[in-house]
Amino acid sequence: MTPQHSDVPSSVLASASDGEGGFDIREFARTARGSHRSELQLEAIGQAKLGLDAVKLVRTLRDLERATMQRMRNLLVTATHKDARVTAFLTTWAFEKFWIADALDAVLDANGQTLAGEFEGPTRKPLNERIERRGPIARAIAGNLAGPELVTAHITTQLVDEWIGQTAYRKLAEVAAVLGSVVDMVLEVKDRHIRFFTEEAQRRLAASARARKLTRKEINRMAWPVGATELSDNERTFFETFVFGSGEGLTEANRISALLAALPGMAGVAPTVAARLVP
Repeated sequence: MTPQHSDVPSSVLASASDGEGGFDIREFARTARGSHRSELQLEAIGQAKLGLDAVKLVRTLRDLERATMQRMRNLLVTATHKDARVTAFLTTWAFEKFWIADALDAVLDANGQTLAGEFEGPTRKPLNERIERRGPIARAIAGNLAGPELVTAHITTQLVDEWIGQTAYRKLAEVAAVLGSVVDMVLEVKDRHIRFFTEEAQRRLAASARARKLTRKEINRMAWPVGATELSDNERTFFETFVFGSGEGLTEANRISALLAALPGMAGVAPTVAARLVP
């Protein structure tokens, strides 16, 4: 189903904007980016005949963008749904990510490759990721026990995921020059997402020792990127190897860890992110 974006109710935006940092939720909702198909150079993309690795990366990024609704389901059964500022943002964030996935679908269609069978197979089920595979009922119970400080953990893990996504899209532009304008468009959309998550994570982590503790706990058990637990083992292995498996990829993984370490109270858990990204 195609989402229809409408402004977040003014009452929600009003309560969401009361002195809570510099990011303007109202402006974000007003200027949401919808379908990108008219901007895509699909004929040129089709004629270029993308390499198989580029096609695989496009599909994986599309699958990860599509996982947004599952992420929303998991977030909104916890105290996050009671935070007006965050839920006002997430409404437009999910809308924009839907249309990024749609743009990537158009790229795949233009290239004429379905990758049938390439990513088939079982998902990974390591013990350290079992919590990430919990359903909404279990998440709701755990979220209620954790309390409102869990919102900070959700924001911070999503910020890390946005940094990972940035790296992957830049890698895509490197291996498929014809997709440079597509990647630029995606990164422009995501820049606002990153600004919001950065402001909120810094402010909330600095304000609460309990929020820092819960965030460290969440990061210690996260599977990266967000949505990876729904990908087949083949697709996850490809993403890790292609994006982070080289010397340059290791540098990028360490850069992401350093960005996380710079947030209040996160230095001790930051190395776990690079350790799980690099194959």
